[in-house]
This record gives sequence, structure tokens and C-alpha cells, in this order.
Amino acid sequence: MSGSLSTGVNKPVDGNLVDPAAIQSEKAAQDLWTRAIDHLRGRLSRHTFQTYFEPIKPVSLEGGELTLAHSSKFMIDWVRDNLLDVLLQDLEAQYGSKCTVKFIVRERPGPDEAAEAPPIPESRPPITNPPPSDPPPSRQLQINPKYTFESFVVGPSNQFAVAACTAVANAPGKAYNPLFLYGGVGLGKTHLVHAVGNHALKQNPNCHVVYLSSEAFTNDLIHALEQHRMPEFRARYREKCDILLLDDIQFLSNKKQTMEEFFHTFNALHEGGKQIFVTSDKLPTEIEGFEERLRSRFQWGLIADIQPPEVETRVAILKKKATTDHIALPDDVALFLGTHIRSNVRELEGSLIRLAAFASLTGAALTVELAQDVLKNILVVRGDKPDVTAIIKVVAEAMQVKPQDILGDRRQQNIARARQVAMYLTRKITSLSYPVIGEKFGGKDHSTVINAEQRIEELMGEDPELSRIVESLLRRLNG
Repeated sequence: MSGSLSTGVNKPVDGNLVDPAAIQSEKAAQDLWTRAIDHLRGRLSRHTFQTYFEPIKPVSLEGGELTLAHSSKFMIDWVRDNLLDVLLQDLEAQYGSKCTVKFIVRERPGPDEAAEAPPIPESRPPITNPPPSDPPPSRQLQINPKYTFESFVVGPSNQFAVAACTAVANAPGKAYNPLFLYGGVGLGKTHLVHAVGNHALKQNPNCHVVYLSSEAFTNDLIHALEQHRMPEFRARYREKCDILLLDDIQFLSNKKQTMEEFFHTFNALHEGGKQIFVTSDKLPTEIEGFEERLRSRFQWGLIADIQPPEVETRVAILKKKATTDHIALPDDVALFLGTHIRSNVRELEGSLIRLAAFASLTGAALTVELAQDVLKNILVVRGDKPDVTAIIKVVAEAMQVKPQDILGDRRQQNIARARQVAMYLTRKITSLSYPVIGEKFGGKDHSTVINAEQRIEELMGEDPELSRIVESLLRRLNG
């Protein structure tokens, strides 16, 4: 999902390098995007449009591939997983031929940064040309005001986690410090992180809340090292921080220098009575490549978990989402979705958005029959273990390729990667042997399957985004 513009440099203007081809590409992207969303605005509900499409910004248009930027990876996932078909339909209508979409994360500019800051790919540090005396820009993300304790649906599966987060938000640095929250993808960890930040800022507007992902922390460290500005980096996270909110700390594993800096940051904040709140998809003891001294530090506070919601909670989540998005959701449809979509809250809410968008575009009524038809690719994998065909279908949809491409011999990078992921998941989910899997993937040799499995395992340790995608697919396929 991450990416950056690769351009030929022309000449410097006001200290910055300008590329006419990049400017032309950006203008073309802006023109296509403006025409497409003007059409979308009339087809979708006002809330859906403003929430999911209005914040997106066009970056470039090259060879039929439109690059779009958003400040939130969470929201990118929503659009890509649930509304991509709707978006592509209007883009291709305006473009006149087949069009593909690539998303990148571009963090919102901070208060001291220009409003027209350049896009920042999510896996790379920001590219700037500051004067030698200026500090490097912070990779801090902004707290989303929508994610509050009031908008979070509480049930038996998350009650303890919510209570712990509420206590921390009411008394930062005093209740549970550190707070370590763990659970699977899409269960509400990030929502609770934002809720803590929002509540703390509501209580004390002068409180300095720093929220970022562990990957952003790593990138900020790399930038500080490159620019010889470690004192500024340490001051930002140790001295000018009252509450540190760090998402997905498991991605610090095997990054020795980053763990070293975080260890000292942790100590400085804890000794100063400042709150530390981190999330992870695993317990500290389960994170491979994690230093023991960091694991022991998390034992100082509270370790809380968040579990997949029960059917009653899932239905309540759907009804709250429907109310927020002004969707008239019948009780039988809410119960059907809550019963059959059990993996995580993100997929549950995404299914409702997709269903409502389809009903809005076609004029169809929201019924159980419509849900069965529109969501058949999701519902097909519930219950018993899915077969190879179902696995390939789900992977193809998630990674934006065709099932026949996965079964074929094309070596284009995105297709080859999707094929490897599908083979890897087939090995994880089914009891089929390497030769049988190879045969079902278009007559591939068993060594191809072995290599795919080993390659994906290797890449998951290096690429957080791929790891997130594979683990999400595994949970989804296992129901």
C-alpha cells in the first residue's frame, strides 16, 4: 500500500527540487479525482461521502494508476476493503478506460508545518529541506475526535479493557502505568487509544499527548540519526510529552537501536510520572525478537486484553454504526450480519458500509437476501474450513488481483505476491500436502509452494503491512 513518486529531477526552485513531469501527473490526478468525486457525491449518502472520500487527496496519475493519499491507514483500509468497487466504477467512467488505485499514507501537517506538506509514504521518513538549525518534523499523528469512549460499544469481550483505558484517561501516570493493551486486528485497540487521548485532552487541554505508530517512531529515529539530531528526538518524546500513545509495538521487534531508544524513553517518562499506553497484537511474552528488559517493564503496570465481540455486542455495534451513518438497518439484517461475521469489528462495520452503499446506489431495500448476495465473498468462508477456491477468492479480493491470475503463471510482482500469500494461507488452513496444493494452483511444482511459504514467513518479519494483511486474512478465513 505504501509508495512514493519516482521522478526525474529538473531544477531547484526556492531550495526545493521541482519535476515538471510530477507536476503534470499531479494535475492529471487532481482533474480525474475532482470529476469522479463530484459524481460520487450525488450517489452516496452525505455522511458516507464526507467520512470516507472527502479527506482523500490525489497525488499522481501515471499509466492508468491513480495514487491517493489519506492521513489514516485505518480509513484507507475501510475504503479499500469496503468501497473500492464503488470508487473504481466512477473513476473508470471518468477516465475512459480501466483504472487502478494505489493508496499511501500522508500524515496531517503539524501546527508548525506548511498546509501543503508533501505526501509522506507510510514506510519511509519524511523528506524535507529544513535549515540546519531547525528540528526535524515529528512523525506524530493526530487524535481522531470521532473515537471516544461514548462512541465505543462495551460488551463482555472488552469491558475490562475499557475500564482500564478509562482509568488511565482519568488519571494519566497514576492509575496503570504502563498500560499494555493486546488483541487481534480490528477489535478496537486503536479506537481506545484515541479515546484515551481525547478524554485526557478534554480534561486538560494543555496536556501534551503524543500518538504515533511504532513504525513512525522508528522512522523518526532514523531521520534524527541521519540529521545528527538525537537531542531533539529525545526531548520530543521524553521531555515534551505527558502521555505517550504507541500503536502496534510488536513492530519494534528485532530493531535493536529502536528498542534501545524506546527503553530509555520508557524509563524517562515513567520516572517523570508520565503515562505510557501501548497496543500490540500479542502478549509481551509472545513477541519474538523483543528485549527481555522491555517485557519486564510492561509488567510494572497493567496488561489487558480485548477479545472478539459476542453476537449481542456485534449487533449493538452495527446498530450504533447505522445510527451514526444514518442507515436504516432492519433488525433481522443486523442479526444476520452479527451472526455470520465474527472475525472483528472492522470487518463487521465494513460489511454494513458496503451493503448500505450497494443499496443506496441500486435503490434496493436492505434485506437479508441482499446481504447474502452482496457479501457472499465474505460469508462463504464462515463455518467449516474454507477450501482452496475460497482462499484464492478472498486473497484475490483483498490484494486486488483476479483469481485466475493467482492460478496462472504471470510473474508481475503484485500477482506473484498474492499467489505466494494464497499458497501460504492454504498451508496454514488446510491439511493438503505441498504437491496437492501445487496441483490446485494451476499445476505448480511442490517446490514452488515450499518457496512461497518460506518467502511469506520471511517477509512478514520485515514488512509490517504485509504481516497485517496476512494475519487479517488468516483470521477472516478461520472465522
